[in-house]
Amino acid sequence: MHRLSKEYKKFKMVKHWQPANEILLVKDLTNPKNKFGKFFSYLYEKTKKAYKEFPIRKDGTNPFVHPLNLAWDLKKADIDDPVTLSSALLHDYIEEKVDCYQKENKIAKDEKGLTLLDKFETKVFFDLETELTEYCKENKLDTKMVKEIIEVLRLLTRHKRHFYYRSISAIYNHKDEKIKEKAIQVKLADRIHNIQSLAPFNELGKIYQAFKNLFILNNTKRFLIDKYGEDVDFDKAIHPTEKLFRKCCKATYDAFLNVCHASLAKDIFNVESMLQLAFRKFVHEKHGLWGVTQVEKKETHPMRLYQGIVKKYDARLHQEWKKFDKMKGDEMKYCKKFFADFNFTDKQLHAVIEYKDAHALKEVVSRLLYKRRYVISGFGCSELCSRGQICMKKR
Repeated sequence: MHRLSKEYKKFKMVKHWQPANEILLVKDLTNPKNKFGKFFSYLYEKTKKAYKEFPIRKDGTNPFVHPLNLAWDLKKADIDDPVTLSSALLHDYIEEKVDCYQKENKIAKDEKGLTLLDKFETKVFFDLETELTEYCKENKLDTKMVKEIIEVLRLLTRHKRHFYYRSISAIYNHKDEKIKEKAIQVKLADRIHNIQSLAPFNELGKIYQAFKNLFILNNTKRFLIDKYGEDVDFDKAIHPTEKLFRKCCKATYDAFLNVCHASLAKDIFNVESMLQLAFRKFVHEKHGLWGVTQVEKKETHPMRLYQGIVKKYDARLHQEWKKFDKMKGDEMKYCKKFFADFNFTDKQLHAVIEYKDAHALKEVVSRLLYKRRYVISGFGCSELCSRGQICMKKR
């Protein structure tokens, strides 16, 4: 009887999604008997065959599990749109093909090599569109669907000469609202599964991967506010994009929380309370976390450790290595002086830094999730464009 209770229904709504580690079948994802189901089955077999040539994922799983998880999460978000589900299956297809071509032909990442990769990418897009268009014509399906799939895939495909920010920003700056939202939905599903597959990474690597989600979540929050208004109820999450946003937030929160647990296990329990209280002081004095990107160099209280965390990982994501290394170095120097009584090793001091980063960033995620008007200032696509941070990658 408990399965029919209001409490259990609420649990089903708020529980965190778990990844599927086995190969899902077409019937798990759509009805294989209708017209779209046959098209999806065709794409399923095509993608399955292609993924046999792609490398095993870093966590050791079959790479084909990844696009299937995207389609599965989209289904759980009540999305049955043929274009969106098809794009989920194919979201990495172009990029993986280009990667294999580069590796097989030992193409350097200089300007000449990038030009070759650009041409090959164009060819893969052309061949895919031609093949899918022919299938639709033969099976009396609207070829407009193929045009939309290709347009979504262009937004989801990261070009070799582009920064991560430029690639993601192309989605949020796209003029066609319909195509934009489909791409956002697939990207959220992509980041949900990626953030659930962090076992091979060390704590710093896990923070970095989760931070990449933060940029996407922040811009999705802006998108949702622009589309539905500042008073959109993220708790109810009626709309599919809101559902995916919420589940991606929770998966990202889990990743940061796991880093906190792993960092404490390096015998830094004695400073946990101090770090948490310093964070609370930072939150209260900075009026929430609106200033999480700002740095005040003269601050000596440990709340200074929570200043500029977004700015630090922003530098890494943008490959501004000098800035990133300097900020890491400054934190380490401060921690060595402030925590001198504890005689921490460098490994433990790094754990202190990783703990406070993960602790603060998970709280940022919770605010994105539950504070209706909250977004991270200075960390949106438009602001990065104005600062010149979304640009061509220089090799």
